[in-house]
Amino acid sequence: MIRSLHIVLACVMPHLLAAQEVCNNGVDDDANGLIDLNDPGCPCSTAIIPEDVGSYIYNHSFEEQVIGPNGPCCPYGFVAVNTAPWLSCADGWHQATAATSDYFHECGYSPVGMPLPPPDGLGALGFYAMTGYKEYVGTCLTATSPPNPLIAGTTYTLSLWIAAAAANGMHTQTQADADPSIFPEQLPLAIFGYANACMAFPVGTDDCIGTVPGWEEMGRVLVQPAWEWTRVSITFTPTENIHSVIIGSACEIPASFTSQYTSGENGPVTVGSPYFLVDDLMLTEAQDQVLSPVVTSGSICREDALAVASPPPGASGYQWYRDGVAVFGQTAITLDISQLDLDGGMYTLGSTYQDQCLMGSAAMLAAVPPAPMPFMEPSTGCAPLEVMFTDTSANSLTSLWAFGDGGSSTEETGIHTYMAPGTYDVTLTITDVLGCTGDTTLVDAVVAEGVAQAEINATPNPTDVENTSVTLSAAGSSGDIVSWWWDLGDVPPVNSTAATLIVDFPAEPGNYPVLLAVRTEAGCVDTVRSEIVITLNGEIEMPNIFSPNGDGHNDRFLPIDLEGVAGRMEIFNRWGQSLYSTSALDQGWNGKADGSDVPAGTYYYIVTPTRAEDAVLTGHVTLTR
Repeated sequence: MIRSLHIVLACVMPHLLAAQEVCNNGVDDDANGLIDLNDPGCPCSTAIIPEDVGSYIYNHSFEEQVIGPNGPCCPYGFVAVNTAPWLSCADGWHQATAATSDYFHECGYSPVGMPLPPPDGLGALGFYAMTGYKEYVGTCLTATSPPNPLIAGTTYTLSLWIAAAAANGMHTQTQADADPSIFPEQLPLAIFGYANACMAFPVGTDDCIGTVPGWEEMGRVLVQPAWEWTRVSITFTPTENIHSVIIGSACEIPASFTSQYTSGENGPVTVGSPYFLVDDLMLTEAQDQVLSPVVTSGSICREDALAVASPPPGASGYQWYRDGVAVFGQTAITLDISQLDLDGGMYTLGSTYQDQCLMGSAAMLAAVPPAPMPFMEPSTGCAPLEVMFTDTSANSLTSLWAFGDGGSSTEETGIHTYMAPGTYDVTLTITDVLGCTGDTTLVDAVVAEGVAQAEINATPNPTDVENTSVTLSAAGSSGDIVSWWWDLGDVPPVNSTAATLIVDFPAEPGNYPVLLAVRTEAGCVDTVRSEIVITLNGEIEMPNIFSPNGDGHNDRFLPIDLEGVAGRMEIFNRWGQSLYSTSALDQGWNGKADGSDVPAGTYYYIVTPTRAEDAVLTGHVTLTR
């Protein structure tokens, strides 16, 4: 029995010894669900700083709080712009400018839509960085004892933790809504200095502090907005002795750093603005910090994504990781992310420095198709229908519209006219600043209703003074017509909403105007005008326009009323040349001369009645085709 136990232990012991995480093989060796740098068995530092070296910045991790009458001054909720800023709760820290930065602490104010808790302690500072509006955090280096001014000509390094969120104005967004990837470009994080004296905060600006006299940018680093906390550093050499420092956005900022929108039922809705949190601001002389900075550039979609590290001299044993898991075989200081067909994530270079694990990380955004947000207004109406189109997508660099009727546009906003009735799908394809492309189709986005076409039928017309009762009808009108409106001028009944009506016109010769307006179920309206001609019996009256286009309407130029009258008609052009003549007035003129169509224009006529007592008629007629 003892012999059997020894055999079992001999089999088990190698497995027990092997159940230790290997930190660079991409394998969960100890079967705890955590691989490589994600495993507690693989500790690695973002900075190596001797224990006796402190930060030139007092309360650099924001843990020391001002003591009030009821104990530590903890932020217990959101503070509006017109109230005392929570930032003063952190001892030694101030509202740096008129734009209100914020103080977060796990003891009270730690909204779920922010990347909290911070990596060091319980407190962190936060600020917006936007086009036209920038918040900053600031402190005086010489307000405490011992004072720590920065000396001109000495090289310093500021290292800090930073994370980002898409934040609304009240910090009440959910973690899902706070995804900062809608800001694909990098933040130029800067440190500004003020020489020779402590600055009285806040400085009166809500834009870049670098535009205020006396404040100079001393250095910057590019930071990819990401929810995960990463450590970045700025190394700089001031040209003057610096007493006060401010940290936040550089003056030049990407255009995408503004409030971004999504599409709602009633148009674009604000999602969030670029917000950053910082923690553990270690400001020391450069030689007192050992760091291994990493920067990313390019994009997955453009296939030029890179990660480049700057390990310290003497570091060795390089290994790249993506989201804490080793990328097999990648041991140079440059990682060609696109060549390896990798996606976005947190890219880390680990190394060995003085027998310690040292790492640096930077985020690369994943290849996520952007979400097009087309906006069309109005969506319904009568053809021809003018529709305004607007691309409200976040970070849309190019727009391509397909309007469903064969039309297209590359404009961000404009007007498109739907000429024909119909229901149209609209597709918007966009490319964002990272070169990623996405498209969406709005089904039945636009409905152009069929047009109404009004037509007046008048019987008889023309007529004479002895027969002035005329039937007016809209029967020839087309479209889904639901209402009619007649305007008869001064002739009773003056107005009518009937489709057909009988009107007694005055027994006086003349032309009486008639107007008909029709409306369809969709609200499309059309109007048409005509004239009722009343003549005297036995007179010749000529029209002033005809259209010999073969449509069966007004194709010949002939007298309006021939009753009891005969005569001869001659047609002349503008130069007085005779084109046509006939004694058959009831046949009129068909718009031809010598068998060929004459062009559209104005022609002149002479009508000579056979009866000597009747007057000769002269005038002009317009020929249209």
